[in-house]
Amino acid sequence: MYVFTCLYHHPEDPKAFDDHFFTVHAPLARKVVELGLRSATATKLDPNPDGTPPPFYVKVDIAADSAEALQAAMSTQEGQAAQADMANFAGAGFVMFTGEVVDEILPGSPPGS
Repeated sequence: MYVFTCLYHHPEDPKAFDDHFFTVHAPLARKVVELGLRSATATKLDPNPDGTPPPFYVKVDIAADSAEALQAAMSTQEGQAAQADMANFAGAGFVMFTGEVVDEILPGSPPGS
């Protein structure tokens, strides 16, 4: 499995970010996932256990069967539209990275299961 992650910095206007992200961007992203990707999740980050603010506002993970499958989906018209839309709400910036899942860590699962 291959994962794309995007970490969005804290926006100046969280309500405007949320309004656009959840009503415009997420539906665009769903169209990309429907093209054969495994899943996509958006996590609105809570304060750390010590009460300090998290370093990012929202984390998005998109899972695909392979790097090639992810690239193919992101290269479609739908993928390009979702990427272009980021300029409309992510003015505070973001960090993106990809990687291959090398281990699925599940509670109670012995190594190699």
